[in-house]
Order: sequence, then structure tokens, then C-alpha cells
Amino acid sequence: MTKSPAQPMSSTSLYEEVYDPIRPELGAVIANIASLAEERQGLNTGDGVMAERLEHVLSAPGKRLRPAITLLASRLWRNPSELDVMMGTAVELLHIATLIHDDTVDAADTRRGRETASALWGRNVAVLLGDYVFAAAARFVCDTNSVRLVRRFAETIMELSRGELNELLDGQDSHVTREAYYQRIYDKTGSLFTTASESGAVLGGAAESEIKLLRNYGYKLGLAYQVLDDVLDYDSTSEELGKPAGNDLKEGVLTLPAIMLIEAEPESNAVFDWFKSARDARKSGSGEIDTGALDTAIAAVRASGFIDASRDVAQGMIDEARDSLSGMPQTTERAALETLADLTGGRRS
Repeated sequence: MTKSPAQPMSSTSLYEEVYDPIRPELGAVIANIASLAEERQGLNTGDGVMAERLEHVLSAPGKRLRPAITLLASRLWRNPSELDVMMGTAVELLHIATLIHDDTVDAADTRRGRETASALWGRNVAVLLGDYVFAAAARFVCDTNSVRLVRRFAETIMELSRGELNELLDGQDSHVTREAYYQRIYDKTGSLFTTASESGAVLGGAAESEIKLLRNYGYKLGLAYQVLDDVLDYDSTSEELGKPAGNDLKEGVLTLPAIMLIEAEPESNAVFDWFKSARDARKSGSGEIDTGALDTAIAAVRASGFIDASRDVAQGMIDEARDSLSGMPQTTERAALETLADLTGGRRS
């Protein structure tokens, strides 16, 4: 149904329209995820309590973009394996587990407009819930019976952890290079997109040259997705994001717009001033944030033109992702993957 301008479609709705070629399979992925909470509806009180917590973290609305990529990639050659539903489930569960842990590390109160596990039940429960979901994801990968995919899945967990560790270790470092940033966002985000697309190609029986191209599609799309996510932290409200806005710089995490500003003004800039004030507060033991310095730094990034420049970088990555599909069969699945790239370029949440 066509919506009027007064009722624009949500970004999730736009993605959902692209999923028509894989609607039954994506439904099976969602059912697999829901079943994890149902498994814990045991005979004792402890299982019931755990089921409630699992249901909360597993039922948050999302785009289901990563499992969709796996399923679409598997079906490009019209030779799909039913095991791609298992892999799609694993990919989405891994994504959910990383969000639980990320929110816990970041002490975030909300995610997609809902309270986080750590806000509801404390850090210890949240960490263990994340661990449980990680393990469940691994179980689904094992169901593919592919040593190659099990290995790639393990590598992805290592990369995801490395990305989060580097973000923590680089925190309050005002000299992060663009190259270090790209490595960090590959680890944090691009690695799972890469695994989603590569695993689909493997399960779909693609040739090695085609697997490499699909891997590059996920790699470039994942980098673009994270660059745009970082831009939105400067360019959106908390309501639009479904999580706190403006938090990256507050936590001392440099992303592409701020890195570009530092490159342009290496001697002195508002971002440096904010980092100095935060460092002084830590040394003094006061822990009091200089909100004026933070607001000035955010305003400087917004006024610099580097938000648009960062969007241009992301668009270049999206173009490269689309180019990776140029030799693929002309199917509805390929068209869907191309549209997913376009939607990523225009995302506002």
C-alpha cells in the first residue's frame, strides 16, 4: 500500500519490501531465534525467568539485514542449500550477542527504544545473556556441517572482540589515524557483514571467484554501514537512533567526521580541547565532564562540512559493493542485494 507523505515508511519497512525473494526463509530464521526463549520455558522457576530475559533481548525489532544478505547470497545461483537458514540464524544471533555486550560495555540505557539488558538486570546478567546467545549462534553454525564456515565464524568473533577492545584502548586518544579507524570498523561491523555474504555464497555453491566478490560486497557494505552509523551519532536525535545520540565523542571515541576535522586542523581544534578537558578531569579525579567543551567540539564537527564528506566516503564504499555484484546472475536476489546497498546509503536510523 502506498503511504501518503504525511506517513512515510519507516526504514525497517523499506528493508522489508526487499525481502520478498527470501520471505519464507527469513521467517524461519526469526522462528529459530524465538525458539531459544521457548527452550528455556522449563519446569523450574529459573528457566522461566531466563526465558523472559531471552525473549526481551531476542525480540527487539531490527532490519534483519545480515541474515537477509546470507539468504540472498545463497540463492543468487538458484542452487540454495537449506542450511543457509541455519547460517542466517547464526549470523543474526551473533549480531544480537554483540549488541548485548556493546550496550553493557557502553553502559547504554536504551537500544532501539527499549531498555537494555544491563539497564534492566545489571551488568553481570547482561554479560551472561550475551554469552548464552553467542554459544547458541555457534550451535547453528555447526548445523551447517561446514568446517570452513565454523572457522570463519570463529574468526568473526575474534574480529568483533578486537574491534571493541581497540575502541576501548583508543578511547581518549586524539591521534587515531583514518587507517586505524577503518580497521576498527571492519572488526566491529564489517567482519559480520563479510561473513554474512561469504557464507551465503559458500552454501549456494558459488565458485571461489564469486565467493571473493560476495565477500567484498559484504566487506564494503559493512564499512559503509558503520561510517554512516558514526555520522548519525552527530546528525540525529536519540529518538531517531533509538539509542543515546552524541555519545561517541563523549566517550572519547573518534569517528570519521572528527578524524577529518583533526586532519584539517592538526595544530589546534575543538576536538583536541575536549580531549584535553576530559583528560584533566580524569587526572584530577573529579570525573566531572566539561559539557561546554563537549558541546563546542560537537558543534565544530557539525559545522566543518566533514559530516557530508564522511557520507561521500560511505557512498564510495557502497558503489564498490554494488560493483562486486556486476558479474553475478541477473536474478531478483541480485536486485535485492543492490537495493540493500542503496538503502544503506540513505539510512537515517
